[in-house]
Amino acid sequence: MRPNQSSVTAENNAVIRAHESMRPESERICNDTYAVYFLPDRFLSATDRKEQINQSISDWEKHFPGVCNSIIARTRFIDDCLQEAVKAGIRQLVILGAGYDTRSLRFESLKNKVVVFELDHPKTQKTKLKRIKLYVVADLSNVRYIPFDFYTDLLDKKLFAHGYDDHLTTLFIWEGVTYYLCPSAIDRTLLFIAQHSALKSSLIFDYFPPTVANGTTRLTEARALREGLRHIGEEIVFGIEPDRVIDFMGARGFTVIKNIQSNVYKQAYFKGINRSRKVSEMFKFLQARVS
Repeated sequence: MRPNQSSVTAENNAVIRAHESMRPESERICNDTYAVYFLPDRFLSATDRKEQINQSISDWEKHFPGVCNSIIARTRFIDDCLQEAVKAGIRQLVILGAGYDTRSLRFESLKNKVVVFELDHPKTQKTKLKRIKLYVVADLSNVRYIPFDFYTDLLDKKLFAHGYDDHLTTLFIWEGVTYYLCPSAIDRTLLFIAQHSALKSSLIFDYFPPTVANGTTRLTEARALREGLRHIGEEIVFGIEPDRVIDFMGARGFTVIKNIQSNVYKQAYFKGINRSRKVSEMFKFLQARVS
């Protein structure tokens, strides 16, 4: 991401979640009523906001078919995993590269029970906090916002300085981030989690195959997305082979619980009236436990 630029993909993901939340309740894959507050400025000031959102989604579906629905499925998958983790008794939630994640607002079950650490690029986080101050009335006393750059900052220094306790069961969420990082940044992050997490702690993230990163993928939407992201300074540079991800994570101190392919989340979430909605094969979801 460009140093002085708030994340464009974080804004676009907010548009996608806001659009999904506008659907009738019976059609929604996920519901994020706070996403609207993190839209690009041109949407916030528009008198025809709903029409603009619809037009953007229509345009993106034309250029990147299935991508928006995969992003919605990703949100739902992580929401489901978080719900399970809260029921199982996690005490901390660490959101890596949080962007405009709204789970600390949407999940009442986190209040007074779970300390939330949101780490993100300073520019994006500054924009997020400004929007929260303007539009959101909520008790966020359990949330700690930490400016963080995966390339220049160290997780141990940042998290421990803000009260992270590696004796408490923790869930780490790494949504829409891994493919923008170099292998060394990936390994540093996984090493910290593996070495500084309590028993039963776990990690959820999504990833692309290496063919998406190197441009050799057969998927037209993946090639188009790769090129589009390169132009806005948020380039895809990393991928993991889906059939090697168990070994990849095992070598870094994790046991894979779920390695979800597009056909699985398509069948799980896009039923009935949503059956015809296309998803993209490029998106893979993973849940792993610290070994």
